This record gives sequence, C-alpha cells and structure tokens, in this order.
Amino acid sequence: MIGIVGGMGPIAGIDLSRKIVNETIAGKDQDHLSQILYAASERIGDRTEFIQGKIKTNPAFAISEILLSLEKMGATVAGLPCNSAHAPDIYGVVEEELKRHNSSIKLLHMIDEVGKFIKTQFPAYKNVGILGTAGTFQTRQYNLIEKYDLEVINVSEKEVEEVHQSIYHPVYGIKSDPEKISPESKAILKRAFRSLMDKGAQVIVLGCTELPLAYPEKFFEDIPLIDTTLVLARALIAAVNSKKLKSW
Repeated sequence: MIGIVGGMGPIAGIDLSRKIVNETIAGKDQDHLSQILYAASERIGDRTEFIQGKIKTNPAFAISEILLSLEKMGATVAGLPCNSAHAPDIYGVVEEELKRHNSSIKLLHMIDEVGKFIKTQFPAYKNVGILGTAGTFQTRQYNLIEKYDLEVINVSEKEVEEVHQSIYHPVYGIKSDPEKISPESKAILKRAFRSLMDKGAQVIVLGCTELPLAYPEKFFEDIPLIDTTLVLARALIAAVNSKKLKSW
C-alpha cells in the first residue's frame, strides 16, 4: 500500500494521488493500487520558512508522525510530495525519527528519483536546469543529482525570488489559487525557462510540486520539463508493483 504525506501544499498531495492512478496499468477499479493520502496542512509548518529560520519547529516531526500513522494503516512505501521537505535538515530528521520508532516503511527520496529518471529517460542530456522555492535553492538540495553525472544549472538570485513569488504570492501565486493559474505566474516561469535555456539547460526540473500545476506540459518549446510529482508517482508504483507501471 502506498502512503502519501499530503498538505504540503494541499493540492500537491491530491496531484500525486491522481498521478499514481493515471500512471497505473488498470482495466477496472480493482486493478488499481491501494493508497492512503493523509493531508494535515495545519500540522506541518512551512518548509521554506523553516529553512530560512522564520519558524523554529522543524516540520520533520509532524511529517514523521504522519508517516508512522500511515504505516499503522498499512502503508509499506511512502512519498513526500514537496521538494523543500527533502532539504537535509528536514528529511534527515524524518529518517532519524522513523529509525527511532523502528519503522519499516520505505520512504522514497523524490530528488534522488528525479536524478535516476533523467539519467534513464534522457541519457544524452547532462545540463539540468532547476526551478523551485527559495528554500530549495538555499539548501542546494538538487546538487544531489550530480552523482548521476548530471550538471545542475540555477537561475540568478533575483530570478529565484521571482519564481518563489510565482508560487507563494498571496494574490497571484500558485498556492493562492491552484485551480486558476494567474498570467503573472505563467509569465515569470516562462522567463525563468528561457533564462535556463540561455545558460545551456537541456532539461528543466519543476522543483516545486506546485509548478506542474502551472505547466502540466511535458515540454517547453523543445526542452523537456520534469514533473517531480509525476516522477515520484511512477517511483511509488514501481516500488509496490513494477508490472503495474505504464510506459513513459
């Protein structure tokens, strides 16, 4: 059974659940994999605010408590549909808490899965552009994929803040109304895509689970866009039953 820690943000967990369904080979209801989505937004502090020191309580403790609850409900493998939750100071503590409670749940690392996905699906490409929240850039957590012989390309500090606002701004940000993406957010992301392309990016990672809500397309012009939520969904399916995974 697949466990999903939702609420980071709320639509991201629902999006992961939907993509698990969409990426599963099934001819009828009963062919689909069992999954549990546990969304408790009020319990989990903002990951970027913790990384930036704006809040003191590590979201890892709430995340690990939810994972332990999912395990008690039968989940054997789980994922966190939030890139910033994979910052070492958060993800590392989650792992420590699971170990302390003798948990046997298999927690997949989204960013590691992204690295493996790019290496498998686009073996000829090396230069990987990254977009995400300010917290994701501050921790440089996508440098992890360099172990797959990939080179990370980042936007400028000014562009990082613009992309962050495209996600978080209370009026036009994706989080403010994920069902109605604003023209402002779309325009910011288009500029960021082109900036990364100008720097030589051959692939662009949508390194925040809100970004694929704004750009669900697989390509921007001729550049592949990597939907990190989709990658995690496929990895979760493969971990439970690889025969159920659709071809990409």
